[in-house]
Amino acid sequence: MTSSLDIETLPPKQRHVLESILAFIEENAYPPSIQQLCDLCGVSSTSTIHHHISALKRKGFIHWNPAEKRAISINTEFLSPKGELPVLGTIAAGSPLQTVTDTVETLNLSEDLCPTGCYALRVRGESMIEDHIMDGDIVIINPKSRVRDGDVVVALVDSETATLKRIYRESNGVRLQPANASMDPIFATDVQVQGKVEAIIRQNI
Repeated sequence: MTSSLDIETLPPKQRHVLESILAFIEENAYPPSIQQLCDLCGVSSTSTIHHHISALKRKGFIHWNPAEKRAISINTEFLSPKGELPVLGTIAAGSPLQTVTDTVETLNLSEDLCPTGCYALRVRGESMIEDHIMDGDIVIINPKSRVRDGDVVVALVDSETATLKRIYRESNGVRLQPANASMDPIFATDVQVQGKVEAIIRQNI
């Protein structure tokens, strides 16, 4: 079954913007800023990028809240047939380091495990091993889920680096807690949640 969203139907400039967003997310596990998107697309005017991403939002290819930083997310429906989930790169389960790009792949899953808008990331590191999230596992991320204290999330720290941790909101900021007794928590004030872990797929048994 194919998606009703077809990237081939987009005008060339909108398609280029969409592909640039997707490539950035694949490499970094978080979305580009408007200025970074200008640089990626070779556009000097932020208003031009705003125009294109507004059109992509209206057509259903992305979700975007212009009131928030890095608030672009891909509607993954157009990437894979229903029941398949794209693996959009790798997330650090350790120090919040720039993620590395994996070859894009898809997972064949039941619809219960991959509701519309979800995506998957491959885990690198051992900071979540006590929660049974191991190096090489794949986590399914839902960017639309309500996040509560203690949930495992993809967190963007200081608008630059992404990490997989349990989140706790405290009076003076946010604590990103590893599930590994040998590692210290990360304390930060600038944290943007990119999505909640809904499921874990064990790759090394």
